Amino acid sequence: MQQSSTNNVTKVGDHRADLVLKVISAYSPSGDEGAVAGLILEYLDKRNLSPWIDDAGNVMCESGKGDKSVLLCGHMDTVPGELPIRIEAGKIFGRGACDAKGALLSLLFAFENVAKNSSELGGKVVFAGVTEEERSSDGLAELIKRSVRADFAFFGEPGGLSKITVGYRGHLTLRLEILTPEVHASAPRLVTNSAELLFEIYSALKEKLGAAGNPDSLDKISVSITEITSGTAHNVIPGKTNATIDIRVPLGSTTNGIREVIQNLIPEYRTRYRDSEIKISYDEPTEPYRVPLNSPLVRSLSRSILRRGSKPQFITKSGTGDMNTYAQTFGIDAVTYGPGEARLSHSSEENVSLNEIMECSEVLTGAIKELLLINQVSTKKKKEE
Repeated sequence: MQQSSTNNVTKVGDHRADLVLKVISAYSPSGDEGAVAGLILEYLDKRNLSPWIDDAGNVMCESGKGDKSVLLCGHMDTVPGELPIRIEAGKIFGRGACDAKGALLSLLFAFENVAKNSSELGGKVVFAGVTEEERSSDGLAELIKRSVRADFAFFGEPGGLSKITVGYRGHLTLRLEILTPEVHASAPRLVTNSAELLFEIYSALKEKLGAAGNPDSLDKISVSITEITSGTAHNVIPGKTNATIDIRVPLGSTTNGIREVIQNLIPEYRTRYRDSEIKISYDEPTEPYRVPLNSPLVRSLSRSILRRGSKPQFITKSGTGDMNTYAQTFGIDAVTYGPGEARLSHSSEENVSLNEIMECSEVLTGAIKELLLINQVSTKKKKEE
């Protein structure tokens, strides 16, 4: 990192900019979030906000009280692969800068903003910096296990100042294991080739689910091989092939419906290829989710964006987010919001603008205050009646 560039950036946001640099510089792949957790814990502790670390390694903090609550949830982990930190034109480059440390910090600073005046809030605000989002979502699972239920939830992911992510597709991970006899590669007619059978099933599955030819449509199911292992030697027909198949589920479809298609398809291949054993299993599924656009949550965030001089845009992403699971588990409204360009996620050019982190934190602050003010006014009216 060039020292002169670093000094220029830290002058922009003072102690907050300093934290941004430290958090992005701290390498934190899933399962190794301790350094980032320590930085956030120290930051909140210095401001007398009484944070703590829960059993999953999440950084937790609460402020205010009342019958309504708002959750601000961002993840501290990144995908593996450390990147050098560099600063160019007010943008900080590094692993996780875009996905999703910038959004995590916008949520943190918004929490700090409202916590300063917690006595004026008409409800409670909860900050959660969670672990393992990029892998197993253990951090979110801990929140659900402990029944950390809020009435409204903001999740942190890149999108930009004006974009509100109102929906994500669902996700189903299919694991296939195909076992067949092994023979010399010069006699392929004698046995079924486990790798070829895998690709035959894969192609049929894409066809059955209507995924063939529609890889980028958010309204369609997508099916992709993401992991595959096969073979023992260059001259042996592979007798074992393992594959992971990633299936994304649009609104209007369900993971159970997709599993039913798979369950109906596999017996056909077991009958056709008698010398084969086909095993299937699934990871924990996530259903598709979209928040109603007339939700008080969406409206408050939209109005806050307008007050900052931008026009809100509503987007649905092709991936899957923690907000799906949280919102559907507790039956509440949730959105995803944060600085950065989503297309740079997991890339070697991940970056985030320091100014956008700060702007998004102000947008979130305005939305939180409006949500709790609406509740406060509503409660007051009920008491008067």
